[in-house]
Amino acid sequence: MYIEARFYETYELCAVVDAVLTNRFDHLIKLEGFHCDDQWAAWAQPYTQYSVFHQFIEFIVRNVHDEQAEAVDMAERKGVEAAFADIPAALDDLKPEKLPIEAAFDRYGIDYQSFGEFLGDSGRRFQDADEDDIYEFMNEIRLSEAYEKLLDQTVKEVFHVLFQNRSLLLTFNEYISDILSNARLDDTEDLDLSRFIPGGILRRVRPPVWAQRAVFFRDRGRCVLCDQDLSGLTNLANVENYDHIVPLSRFGLNDVSNLQLLCESCNQHEKRDGSAVTSNRYQSWYRYD
Repeated sequence: MYIEARFYETYELCAVVDAVLTNRFDHLIKLEGFHCDDQWAAWAQPYTQYSVFHQFIEFIVRNVHDEQAEAVDMAERKGVEAAFADIPAALDDLKPEKLPIEAAFDRYGIDYQSFGEFLGDSGRRFQDADEDDIYEFMNEIRLSEAYEKLLDQTVKEVFHVLFQNRSLLLTFNEYISDILSNARLDDTEDLDLSRFIPGGILRRVRPPVWAQRAVFFRDRGRCVLCDQDLSGLTNLANVENYDHIVPLSRFGLNDVSNLQLLCESCNQHEKRDGSAVTSNRYQSWYRYD
């Protein structure tokens, strides 16, 4: 199983995800859009392959695309087009009529309706366009199949990078647990209460095989706390434990982003007080002498 990655703005988007999660107070209004109107109720479904972390990444990517569009200075771009009108080669390089979202489509080889074509359909030219035209263009783009393809690829690439960062996953799941701890289950429509135990805590669900394999190979078949080998190649007595990074008792999720590999001893002793614990130890592929 492979992901065909182009890594267009992927690391910038990873940085945005990290910044929002580690400085939540500075982004309270933005984050309301992720969990408001009881959107959190869908998180009770255990181990969806499009995980809650995928959903959060998608939320951030959509916000970044909107912010990039809002930041476009049409007056400045029109000035560039006018200044280089007699130098076609320069305009081909500068592309003042091309919006940020179009550069992403081009990088991933996705066919889409360009901003110029959008204007042409209404009999307008780039020199006549304004910020309202960008707003209308983005509204149409968001509903297009091309945008769904772009989102799918972008989210997968960002997840591919960040799923390896257990410290960030701990931060993300602590954020999620804060929301769930304040949720009012009885006032939420269409919520399957059978997924909860008294106190609003999610019922424990065994991770499916696909989730176990993802976590096992990410953690290299070793306990993330004590580094004990759990592959079964050297000691059959060492059994892997798929531990909730943020425990269910602390309003953790049954989500692949909330799992890590522990040995039996660490699972029973290091986490016996129900704390949210992981490590920053990662196996390096590169040897430094």
